[in-house]
Amino acid sequence: MGADRKLFLGIDIGGTNTKVGVFDPHGELLGFAEGDTPAEGGVEAEMGLLGEIFDFLQVSPEQFCAIGVGVPGPVDKDGVVHSPPNLKGWGVVDLGKVLSEYLNFPREKIAIGNDANFAALAEYEFGHGRGADPMVMLTLGTGVGGAVIINGELLTGRDGFAAELGHIVIDPDGPRCSCGRRGCAEALISHTGIVRTAWSVLEKDKGSIIWSMIEGQFGELSPKVVQEAAEAGDPAANKILNITARHLGTLLADLVNIFNPERIVIGGGISRWGKALLEPAEKFMRRQALKHLAERVSVVRAKFYKKAGVIGAAAFL
Repeated sequence: MGADRKLFLGIDIGGTNTKVGVFDPHGELLGFAEGDTPAEGGVEAEMGLLGEIFDFLQVSPEQFCAIGVGVPGPVDKDGVVHSPPNLKGWGVVDLGKVLSEYLNFPREKIAIGNDANFAALAEYEFGHGRGADPMVMLTLGTGVGGAVIINGELLTGRDGFAAELGHIVIDPDGPRCSCGRRGCAEALISHTGIVRTAWSVLEKDKGSIIWSMIEGQFGELSPKVVQEAAEAGDPAANKILNITARHLGTLLADLVNIFNPERIVIGGGISRWGKALLEPAEKFMRRQALKHLAERVSVVRAKFYKKAGVIGAAAFL
């Protein structure tokens, strides 16, 4: 990509992967790459990863007009990241300042925000939430993120921390969440939560095909494995799927009752389960939510489940 072009950069830092998108002034995606988010080393290790991705994309900071960065955790109105639970070792970080110094790029041209907020912007502007009012976004992955758009504006709250929907408690006696509470949505329907549910089911079903699929390697168990086993008709996998759908349905009912949305958009890696998860979850939601609210809301899968974060980060600029 030639240095004479003025580009926009969208960065989506996730608990598992970091994604980077390069956009032209018209919003066309010119380049995309991703890498594994460092499990240790904090923000310094993340800067090193970004440097590697820039080299792969053959871009340099002087080509960018502005940079948008989404982070999976609380981000205040000054762009300071506050101890994101799925980014170990980060603590409280002025990410805009760190990135500015690392790239030698003007701080005022860097926007830092919550990753679910940016994903919501992508879906609202260009995806399956387009024009919906209000629109609620859920991202299901390493964690559970959330965002709300009302009258075309993100609901940010007093300090910028609003809509942490993954920390709505849906089972007070449930497992401990990374935030310290019990039974949060994130503890039950994130990647880790689904794996935890899977083990509780598999301990009682030694005949499940999942055991042979993971070949005794506990670290190989994942939502994707459960999905594949469910598609093959495995009873244990279908039980895991049903439990997860009930948890998701309970969360959806809470969101319907609180926000009275026109549409709920579900993204993130776990949304790739598609109808097998979303249809039963929607049925549970409609049974639990107030009837006159539930009958007027639609639940859809995100259009940009993989690239929503970078698209939204660029759209925010």
